[in-house]
Amino acid sequence: MAAGPLVVDFPSMGAALCFNSLESLLRDSASGFLAAVSAAPAPGAADLTNFHRVFSRVLSGYPDPPLEAIWFFSALSFHDSPGDLRSLLQLLSAFTASSPGAAKPLALLAPVISELFHSDKTRRETEALVEAVLSYISICSSRPAASADGASADAGRLLPAFGELVKVWSVRHSMDRCPFQVLFPLAGEEARRELMKEGCSVEYLAGVVVAEAFLLRLCLKVQNGTGVPRAELQKELKMWAVSSIPVFQNQHFFGVLLNMLLNSPLPVYSLLSADDEILVRDAIYDALILVDYSFINNVSGVDQADLLPIYLSRLIITLDAVNDARRKGDQGRAMSFVNAFSISNVPNYLIKWATCKAVFGAVSKPIANTPQALLKWLVDLEDKGLKVFGDNSSWIKGRLIYDEVKNGFGNRMIHSGADLFFIDKQSGEEVMDTTKGSEDEDAVEMETTGNAFMAAAQSMKVETNGIRKRKGCGNEDAAAVKFVKYKVEDSSVKDYFLSANNGMSSGSEVENPQSDDEMEESD
Repeated sequence: MAAGPLVVDFPSMGAALCFNSLESLLRDSASGFLAAVSAAPAPGAADLTNFHRVFSRVLSGYPDPPLEAIWFFSALSFHDSPGDLRSLLQLLSAFTASSPGAAKPLALLAPVISELFHSDKTRRETEALVEAVLSYISICSSRPAASADGASADAGRLLPAFGELVKVWSVRHSMDRCPFQVLFPLAGEEARRELMKEGCSVEYLAGVVVAEAFLLRLCLKVQNGTGVPRAELQKELKMWAVSSIPVFQNQHFFGVLLNMLLNSPLPVYSLLSADDEILVRDAIYDALILVDYSFINNVSGVDQADLLPIYLSRLIITLDAVNDARRKGDQGRAMSFVNAFSISNVPNYLIKWATCKAVFGAVSKPIANTPQALLKWLVDLEDKGLKVFGDNSSWIKGRLIYDEVKNGFGNRMIHSGADLFFIDKQSGEEVMDTTKGSEDEDAVEMETTGNAFMAAAQSMKVETNGIRKRKGCGNEDAAAVKFVKYKVEDSSVKDYFLSANNGMSSGSEVENPQSDDEMEESD
């Protein structure tokens, strides 16, 4: 971003004004925009001509314009033609043609996802737009994440004025609710708290946007599944999720999905019924637990310590999923989760990390690679002084001790006839494991530590230090606008609206994406 003062002309004022920086220009312009919109006699009637002229000149001075400046200019254009999401998507994609990485083009899509959520368009129109967004996401995701010297191509952070830009984009839908809740309706509270922190990374914002688009597509699939048997619909959701995640190959997106599961229910209750939310949650459990994705395990140019939250979250949601399956009486599904976890990269990573970080002498390995055994091992190490769970440490220890006293502790691996679906880390091929074994009648003993984490997953709290508090930004998810229900239509939306000359295919490249390994071979 350009440094130093900015001099811009305001023709109607007959003068040129000097701003200390782009930050000050954005703050003053956002304030003026909100005042003009509030004073307008009718929606869309505000005179924004001066802002158009100023930001046209500002953007022309950057070979790769800052995200915040693009957002403000696009908000001006969208205010003139509200509802034209096709043009908005084309405008945002045009501004990022010269961006070296994927994060900024993806992050810029946040207003598009928000407008899709709040839109009263027919389901067919909404699906067409969501397909277009996912196609664009898949194209952007193929861009290199790092430059030749190993530095991230999207290492930037959002300006402090980012919160003012959020207000600009949310004002059309509500002036009373938290702007972050309006602009990021499917992100969940934890993700919004992270976005409200001053200096949040562009890469994290990109991950949130991809997660919202991913979740919105799953919701639309469920809405279109009227009359389809539940088991068949869940299988369809799982296969789409499993095939899409490696196409997006975004570490932050993966982490946001994990945190959504940690803070169940998913933030989709304005779109789906409680039963349908469970269906989507189960499909995401399958996609995140039963598959070991190479883009998470083999991250080049990234400090391996940065992956610790992801691996701890995978441990937690596995225990959550195991308990959830057992409560439903599905022991086969529960054991599928346990076995998939045990052969995944998660135990090896956590064992290696803890062994390297421990400074109190030799560390023995856990007695098994099951989630229960690994949890107990990590808690024991924390008792000896290793910081593992951060602010949640005391609570997790208390629950674990309570459950051990109440139920005892089991570490046995229990095999079942359930099929296991995972990505073989050596060959990279999809494998179906149909190993048969007896269903132990005492399987309930394995719930011990899982019970502790089931409760822990529901109450994990996020550190709020460094968060800039916004007025009215509480938990407002219950007030989210609901999709209008329309009759399911079977006609294809594949050929709708975006031409190839804008860099976007007419169909979704995510509907039948490349496999994880095909992505790696194509790199």
